[in-house]
Amino acid sequence: MLNYARHFGLLGCFTAALAVAGPRAAPGAIAFQFALYGALHAAALALSIAGGVTLAAGRRLLFVALAAILALATVRLGLLGLHFVGSAGSAGPLTILAVCASLGALAYGALIRGVLVTPGGIGAGLTFRSLAVTTLGCAAATPASFAVGRELHAAGVLWLVAPWWFAFSGGLWFADCGRAHRMTP
Repeated sequence: MLNYARHFGLLGCFTAALAVAGPRAAPGAIAFQFALYGALHAAALALSIAGGVTLAAGRRLLFVALAAILALATVRLGLLGLHFVGSAGSAGPLTILAVCASLGALAYGALIRGVLVTPGGIGAGLTFRSLAVTTLGCAAATPASFAVGRELHAAGVLWLVAPWWFAFSGGLWFADCGRAHRMTP
């Protein structure tokens, strides 16, 4: 299980620190910026594993590294997709964002189950059904935040990433709370 107060607190601190730092990456380095964002979310998860669950530090570090690679690959796929749809209207880019947010959520959920899952611990409540709900939340949050960010002329991509972080983590919380509720007599 996760200590969700710590997890959401870390996500809030990371979001605030990145907002204060502002967009610093060169346009060509956006994939590496997303790798950092993937590593930060994974670190927030790895640092929030509740005390009753024992997980080796090497396994936590592996998870953070794989999450960074996954985020980098997902944004590269999205950039490739944007190259093909261009900027003709807003439907193409919004669709690419929703698809990438979905694929990223599915792959990240599989990564959590593959690396962090422990019997009765983190990831155990992340069933196919709860992962599908989490994926839909990420698929809705990302294009919505893009549309809002575009209207507000937001700089950088944090306004795109932070809603995904909270949508995914909200899905994890829901999966764990739902599992805990079903397990109580």
